Amino acid sequence: MARKSRKIKQAPLLVNENKTKCYRAGIYARISVPDGELDGTSIANQICIAKNYLDEQKDMVLAGIYIDHGQTGTHFERPAFFRLLQDIEEKKINCILVKDFSRFGRNYLEVGEYLENYFPQKNIRFIAVNDHFDSVHKRKQEDLIVSLKAIVNDSYAKDISKKVSTAITAKKKAGKFMSSKLPYGYKRSDTDKYQLEIVEAQAVVVRKIYELYLEGFSGAAIARRLNDMGVPSWRKLRFLEGYGDGTENALWHSGAVIGILRNPCYLGCLVERKTEKVLYKGGQLRAFPRESWNIIENTHEPIISRETFDRVQCLLMGRNGVVKK
Repeated sequence: MARKSRKIKQAPLLVNENKTKCYRAGIYARISVPDGELDGTSIANQICIAKNYLDEQKDMVLAGIYIDHGQTGTHFERPAFFRLLQDIEEKKINCILVKDFSRFGRNYLEVGEYLENYFPQKNIRFIAVNDHFDSVHKRKQEDLIVSLKAIVNDSYAKDISKKVSTAITAKKKAGKFMSSKLPYGYKRSDTDKYQLEIVEAQAVVVRKIYELYLEGFSGAAIARRLNDMGVPSWRKLRFLEGYGDGTENALWHSGAVIGILRNPCYLGCLVERKTEKVLYKGGQLRAFPRESWNIIENTHEPIISRETFDRVQCLLMGRNGVVKK
């Protein structure tokens, strides 16, 4: 008598009683800072549109919602998108719903790679509701339409980047503080978020740093003294104020001290063209050489006098123009 197999046949994944495929859908929503000013692109609106579409489908159930807030569409290095990919690999979802192609991404090369290669290989259904695109029902001529939409979205991202950068540059030249990271010793004015005001408790530390350096202490020695005195570093202060770039146990170090000693901000000046952020490339920073900086004077109250600042700059520069540590 032949031996019977002990293997148990499992039911096919995602199949209902009527043998029709049931899709486990993940709703993906994304918004960037520039997009936040446009109508109809809010996270809530995107999710609402996707849910309304899903509710009308008999072969689809909601398996998850993935939200990337404040993330550019020009690349796919996004936390929620990584989680979505992980759930695809773990077969938790086999369908993606987005409001439209621009919410998925604005880089036409990467968008095409996902739509034409990765998703088909993983048997993932992709639906862009407002663009009336469904990868299950698409026709060949729709490939060209998708490509054209992706190129338009990519061009739009570059255009927005240029306009935003131009506006930021104009505000900087007008003496407005545009950085998201405040220099140690200053805070934003309660009446004008682009105006710097002195934080006296921190200003005392800044003046002490300049004083010690003029007395012959190195950047590393000053950092050690501040740590021994229990003075909170810039990163620790950021942590205590609830910012994500702060660190609870961050200490002073030589680089932070030298940065304060070299910063014209403490003269009451702002620097324009120190760096440039390329928004459509995901916020990549390009640094400009110091000699090309545009110094805008008398934009806020100084902490250090011109005489003290100039004396420190002379000490900072070695014979070859190298900053002393």
